Amino acid sequence: MKIRGRHAGRTSWMVFALLLVTPVFSFFIGNAEAQTRSELNQLKQELQKLREEVQTKNDMVTRMQQRLDALETKIQAEVPRPVEEKMTALKQEMKTELAAKSESSRLSGGQVFFKGGFVRMDHPRTNSLLTAQSDSNDKDGWQVGGGVDLPIMTIFNSTLLGEIYVEYIQTQKTKGDSEAKVEGPTAPDKALAEKRGLENILTVGIAPKIRFDNLGSISPWLAPYRPWIIPVGLTFNVNTPVNKAITNISVGGVSGAGIERLFWNNRVSLGVDFRYYWGPDIPDENLRHFTTGGYVGLNF
Repeated sequence: MKIRGRHAGRTSWMVFALLLVTPVFSFFIGNAEAQTRSELNQLKQELQKLREEVQTKNDMVTRMQQRLDALETKIQAEVPRPVEEKMTALKQEMKTELAAKSESSRLSGGQVFFKGGFVRMDHPRTNSLLTAQSDSNDKDGWQVGGGVDLPIMTIFNSTLLGEIYVEYIQTQKTKGDSEAKVEGPTAPDKALAEKRGLENILTVGIAPKIRFDNLGSISPWLAPYRPWIIPVGLTFNVNTPVNKAITNISVGGVSGAGIERLFWNNRVSLGVDFRYYWGPDIPDENLRHFTTGGYVGLNF
């Protein structure tokens, strides 16, 4: 009985002690759990921030990659284009230069040409002996001629030529202005002046001509074009009024410029020229004039 009493007392004390200790442990356990939950929430927030930062950086990396891809695409689309155009232009220039050299090796650089065009006198021809012009104020006329260009030497990829040519110029129609008769038994009743006639000039010229053959080095499409200039040349002018018995001869000069284009493997040239004739005048008449027109050249 005593033993049961002792056991019962101990059990009671133990229960009493547990009843007293349980709230204390519950308090401490609750505080620990709350602290753990707070730390867990804080860790969750920090993890969420890290996730957001990582996502932001991923988005930035994605945008940068997209811009890089777009830039590479643009470079691939635009950079090869001018390079290809330059290569094409270079190839075309080389072909043109090779063709020009090939043709130039076959041709000596000379030319035979035939020309024609318009004439403008500085002053009307009004002083012809024994004649009167159809229009005393008319200064216009026409010209036709031909010549040859002979190559002399090459100067700075240009050709120095010697030009020899003949040119006929018609300026006025005239009529006889005198009723004088030739006296004598050999020519009865013949007028000293023809009733109708022409004012004309026959010119023989010799001049140096500088022809520029290197325009292809500037641009391939300019290769067929050849401009030229005549700084100064010498002319012999035969002036014939209407009376066949009267002829005046004078010496003068010429300056000119022109341009031509090559055709048919450089064998044929079509061009235009502009020339001004100057120099001493014959007595009582001014022969200075300007001519322009076209010409056809046969190259050899």
